Amino acid sequence: MKKLSALITITVGLMALPATNALAAWTELGSNDAMSVLVDTATLRKDGDKAQILSMLDLKKPGVNPTSKQVVNSLIGLNEYNCSNATYRPIEFKEFSGNKGSGKVVTDNKSPDAPFEPVVSGSWTAGVFNLACKAK
Repeated sequence: MKKLSALITITVGLMALPATNALAAWTELGSNDAMSVLVDTATLRKDGDKAQILSMLDLKKPGVNPTSKQVVNSLIGLNEYNCSNATYRPIEFKEFSGNKGSGKVVTDNKSPDAPFEPVVSGSWTAGVFNLACKAK
């Protein structure tokens, strides 16, 4: 789950990450055997070559937070994408005990100074990158 948490880090930057997803209008980008990836396009913010958008990973099989040992079924966060060089960084993400951002907040992770990492082709971050950086 530690790797999953790191991979699933989705960043929040200019806005506060909501405690639940009640205010978001989620659109599914795609899914695989492990998870569905959703975004709230109303939260997309662009500034030059940078873009931020609120995203959700809804897990199909529960994970476990490695520190607290609590069950995690979804993650919501905001990543910042550098559209000019296909990199991203997590700014904030929350893990939830229920699916689609429901239930108890398991962890609230903030990393506003995280380094940019490559967007890997075929990953969930690539799907969100494509939407965020190609939007007008």
